[in-house]
Amino acid sequence: MRRASAALVLSLLGAALLAGRASAHAGLTAPAATADLARVSSAPSGVEAKVVDGDQRLWLRVAPTLTVVVRGLRGEPYLRFSRAGVAVNVHSATWFLNRPVPQVVPPRLGAPAWQRLTSAHSTSWHEDRLHAAALAAHPAGNAYLGRWLVPLLVDGRPAAIRGGLWQGAAPSWLWFWPLALLAACVPALIALRQARWDGIAQRALAALALAAATTGRLGRELYGRPSVSAGQLVLVGATCAVAVVLALLFLQRDWRTAAGLAIGAAALYQGLALIGTLRNAFVLAVLPAWAERAATVASLTAGVGLLVVVLTSSVSGAEPLDDEWPVEGPLPAGAQPPPPR
Repeated sequence: MRRASAALVLSLLGAALLAGRASAHAGLTAPAATADLARVSSAPSGVEAKVVDGDQRLWLRVAPTLTVVVRGLRGEPYLRFSRAGVAVNVHSATWFLNRPVPQVVPPRLGAPAWQRLTSAHSTSWHEDRLHAAALAAHPAGNAYLGRWLVPLLVDGRPAAIRGGLWQGAAPSWLWFWPLALLAACVPALIALRQARWDGIAQRALAALALAAATTGRLGRELYGRPSVSAGQLVLVGATCAVAVVLALLFLQRDWRTAAGLAIGAAALYQGLALIGTLRNAFVLAVLPAWAERAATVASLTAGVGLLVVVLTSSVSGAEPLDDEWPVEGPLPAGAQPPPPR
């Protein structure tokens, strides 16, 4: 029980390293995939703009020589980029609406009150105007939903960031067929209960689950929002370290059952975290969409399969063999036969 608890805590620690990223209206974690995708078509000179998380956030970097004011949802001054960095108007209606938990806008807001966010010249924020076109259009499949615009003042002159919003067709339901196949095979896995086959199944499923979960996690963490941050690189290193430790524990006979449970739980967790890739058109990962979806399916199927095999072996009392002696034939000199089942 101590070994199982230690390995499970290690795997859950690795899974929990997926840090929450607060984002109003978009949940506490960055999405793995999205049905709609916004793209920037034009921005004023000296202003670099990128869409983050599909259609949720807008990232802006402004040359230090410019003073740029981003107008809010009601046309009020919301963000100000200047030589001093980036500041937010805490008397802006958009500031209240874009809080991690949106707040009611007071009926009366005073003159702009600027609060510095950072001394850097870039920041990102939740931007409802990116996906406003999706509220009025309900097409099916691939479609262009409409244009969006974020108004600016560049050194006092009106300007804007412009772009469009696209919807993608949902992935094929064939991505779910391995899950259906696993559900059909679960009774056979439970009924098998042969030590030699249990050992082979555990090793194969553990290798697949660990590889798929690690690949899917790295594909997500190395996806820039809009670039790969130092925190994401730390998570990449921690993910690789946890994967190596779990693999080494699984290779130890005394730890194999505990490590198998931990690997199965971690793979199942990671597969559920990436389930959006099987339901939405645009996958937000550094890997190709098909590779991230394959990692998701493999994490789910191998994780569940490994848990079933390890748990049924533990309940039946059959320990996986390591081919220490043949199942049939004479035993090596001095070897003791396995206890009868």
